[in-house]
Amino acid sequence: MRALVVCLTLLSCFSLAFANQDINTQKLQSQKQFISNINQCSNPAQLDQIIQNALVNVSNHEKRAQHAALLEELIKYNPSCFVASVKKLDPKSCEKMEESYLSEPFFYPREDLRASLASAKNYKASCLAS
Repeated sequence: MRALVVCLTLLSCFSLAFANQDINTQKLQSQKQFISNINQCSNPAQLDQIIQNALVNVSNHEKRAQHAALLEELIKYNPSCFVASVKKLDPKSCEKMEESYLSEPFFYPREDLRASLASAKNYKASCLAS
């Protein structure tokens, strides 16, 4: 009986260790994805393409939400990068970006996003500052 209890205890410890390892792996994957999302300035052409796709897909609610997830994290945690890309847009596209992703954000409060943008170096020279 004692051997059975010890065996079951060891088995539960091993299973908890493996479950914990899976959680840690998932957590690391999530962190890696987050860092990748906010480090979009490492490839400005790719970010410009993401912004263009976001502007094209504003009428599709599902795609707009996907773009908003990336753009809002970028605005929140790397606003200078976002401002640098948005400054390349024509005034009409910039207005569309502001209306679609800043005035009605999906995940972060509007005030938080505006505060992050205001902290960016070139924000006052961008079309978003109006």
